[in-house]
Amino acid sequence: MEFFKNSFARIFYDKELNTLFLEYISKVPSDEQFIVVNTAVLDAFRKLETQKFVADIRKMGIISISSQNWVVQNLLPGMLKHLKGKKLYHAQFLDASEVMSKVSAGNIKSKSQKVAADFEVVQCTSDKELQDYLNSIK
Repeated sequence: MEFFKNSFARIFYDKELNTLFLEYISKVPSDEQFIVVNTAVLDAFRKLETQKFVADIRKMGIISISSQNWVVQNLLPGMLKHLKGKKLYHAQFLDASEVMSKVSAGNIKSKSQKVAADFEVVQCTSDKELQDYLNSIK
């Protein structure tokens, strides 16, 4: 089920994996566009009963510190609030050779530890690793 699509991002729900995906198709053009897309992620997540969210950031490029902070201050807390105490399982799908996306992802991962006590962001670099992680969550 597709919730959103533009020239650089796509948001969809995979029923089989019970997971909401944000897939960047190309580099994000601006902070404003990043926030538009991630607001759409939060809107889609609130319509679902899943606890799983994957951000496929292999083609995202670098995002600003303010955009990284927006994820930690708005997106993740909004998802956790929707879950009403249930655990959020968040994975970042990375390209191991794409250094700039890894830097942004690493910053979000470290800052997200302050969002909730038992919350962690898992980073995957292969389809198999991501599938195994998602399938391990019951």
